[in-house]
Amino acid sequence: MKKILIFGVCGNTGKYLLDYFLNSELVDFEIIGIDMITCDYVEKNARFIQMNINNKNEFDNLPSEDIFAVIDLIGPMPARMEGYNPEEYVRTNIMGTFNVVQFCVEKKVDRFIYAKSFSDILSRSEKDITLTVDMSPSFDYGNQHSIYTVSQLAAVELIKCIHSYYSLKTFIIRLPTIYLWSKNDKYFVKGKIAKKMYLHMIDCAIDGKDVEVWGDPERSKDMLYVKDLCQMIYKACFVNRNEGYYNAGTGVGTSLINQVQGIIDVFDQSGKSKLNFCPEKPNAPQYIMDIKESVDELGYCPKYSYLDMLRDMKIEGELNRF
Repeated sequence: MKKILIFGVCGNTGKYLLDYFLNSELVDFEIIGIDMITCDYVEKNARFIQMNINNKNEFDNLPSEDIFAVIDLIGPMPARMEGYNPEEYVRTNIMGTFNVVQFCVEKKVDRFIYAKSFSDILSRSEKDITLTVDMSPSFDYGNQHSIYTVSQLAAVELIKCIHSYYSLKTFIIRLPTIYLWSKNDKYFVKGKIAKKMYLHMIDCAIDGKDVEVWGDPERSKDMLYVKDLCQMIYKACFVNRNEGYYNAGTGVGTSLINQVQGIIDVFDQSGKSKLNFCPEKPNAPQYIMDIKESVDELGYCPKYSYLDMLRDMKIEGELNRF
């Protein structure tokens, strides 16, 4: 039986991706989850292998035959790092990724799919809100994200080398912020823990409290739901191409005021929540992902509008699967 390996399966996106594959009615494919950490959902629903991609010896624990695709979602990121440990970015995003693609070459894997952040081009959105696939990197070298960004760019260049030299099919997917429901509602800002802002706003709406609208309420953002990302990765697994570089997104911007109003409309059962405008507070990022290549080459078609996303997140919260 052919195998698809999902590295980073116990992360927020990884669990949803495993669920997507398990419900896709694939025939003659085994989905195997791999991660350094464990989680109940994965272990109950799929074959799971615990390992660290930074240790080459641990690759001996993986299957050695009939591997069709490897999906790499692993990578330390600022939002998940307590304090500041840039060595981990270099170690895992560069050498760990190299170990994974070398494994693909050695085991004659058909294709490799790598997910990376859009941190290399996000700053360009202040001049042109639409971010395209072919934009060159532009970022601040003097902050805590810079080594993270550089390490992922280095990983992409390594993957291109492997593709050209060994003819391994490779697909790079550039990710904006991914929205989803999860028990893990915390992240780190400059190494210090905080609650994700959109989940904080949802909590306010559920409690019937006013929800703050920071800065310019008309700034727009591409609100990508994790299940649409799963669709894109799934399609990259089976597209008849040798390589590709894609933006993940919806191609549609939702203004901040509509984001907050949508949260109130979907989650406020009391009718008490109202918008509380705070123009003195910092602006939210703005961006729209150009998904032309994703649509034309992968056949990707976003399913979830912003309100559809919120409604489905509410259902996932009630089901409490993840």
